[in-house]
Amino acid sequence: MTQETTPSGAREALAALRPQMYGTGSPARISDPIVEPLWAGIRALAAVDAAGAALVDEVGADITEMATVLEALVAGARSAGLVLDGFLTKQTTGGGGVSYAASDEMPSMGSLVGLRRNRATDALKLKESSFDARVFTLDDVISFVVIDLLWLDDTSLIDIPLLERRRLLESVIEESDVLRLGAFVRPPIEIWASSWRAQGFSGLTYKAANSRYLPGRPNPDWVISGMPRR
Repeated sequence: MTQETTPSGAREALAALRPQMYGTGSPARISDPIVEPLWAGIRALAAVDAAGAALVDEVGADITEMATVLEALVAGARSAGLVLDGFLTKQTTGGGGVSYAASDEMPSMGSLVGLRRNRATDALKLKESSFDARVFTLDDVISFVVIDLLWLDDTSLIDIPLLERRRLLESVIEESDVLRLGAFVRPPIEIWASSWRAQGFSGLTYKAANSRYLPGRPNPDWVISGMPRR
C-alpha cells in the first residue's frame, strides 16, 4: 500500500491536475449559481512559482510557444505559488474587445434532446466554429483569461467552495492586456447577458457557488447554456 503524498509546490501540483469538465443538464437545477460568459479557445492550466510560469493543455502537455502569456503570468502574479484554470483565447484584445465567440467545450448531442430545433441548430453551429477558436497563428493576439484558482501558497483549494476561490483569485492576479480575470455575476443576469451578447459571446456557464473542483472529471454543478434569446 502506497502512501499518498501532497504536492510540495505549484509546479508539482500542476503536473497532477487536469481541468474540470462541464456536466450536462439544465441551468435551472444549479443551486445558487454564478454565471459567466462562455469563453472560446484552448482550456489550459497555469502554474506560477519562484522559477517562473508554466502552461499545460487539457491533457497535461506543456505549452511552450506562448512566451507573451508566460511573461504576463509572472508579471501579474501576486503570489509565488499559484495554479490557475483558464482559457487561451483570441476573444480579447488589448482594448478588451471581443474578436471571436465560440467554445471548445460544448453540450453533447444528448444534452440537446428536447431543445427547440432552432436552438439545437445554433448549438451545433457554435460547436463547429469552436475548432477555429482553437487554432492560433503568429498574427493572433492571445490572452489568458483566468476562471479559477486551484492552488495558493502551497495549499490546494480544490475543496474550497467556488465563490471563495473566485474571491481569492481577485486578490492574487493583477490584470493586463494579456492576463485577464473572467467576469462572473449572480442572478438576475438579463442585463449582463444582453451586454455579453452584444460583445459577441454565444453562451453562458452556470456554476454552483458552493461547488468544489473535480480535476479531470465532469462536474454536475457546472453546466453550459446557450445565450438567452431576447
